[in-house]
Amino acid sequence: MKITDVKGLEVEQLVSQQADKVSGAQGQKPTDKSSGEMDVIHLSPESRVMQKAGEVVQQTSEVRPEKVAALQEPVRNGTYEVDSLKVANRIIAEVLQEK
Repeated sequence: MKITDVKGLEVEQLVSQQADKVSGAQGQKPTDKSSGEMDVIHLSPESRVMQKAGEVVQQTSEVRPEKVAALQEPVRNGTYEVDSLKVANRIIAEVLQEK
């Protein structure tokens, strides 16, 4: 379904006008050509930390081999024991954090 008229305004015409504005803005060069100034973006220290944290997360494997190796043998032997109190506390903590 294509909607072309909203409260008397031509949607296609509005889209076309917005596209013209965007394409015109993308082709612009710095306004002061004589000094060669360029637009500069300054990132806050917090945004740099967030960017670095994102990079670390991207590079980190979801599987931690050292943890898997430590648990494989007890699971195979049937000697692995679950601390039910620890599991219950973790579930409660996560539920409380969601609220």
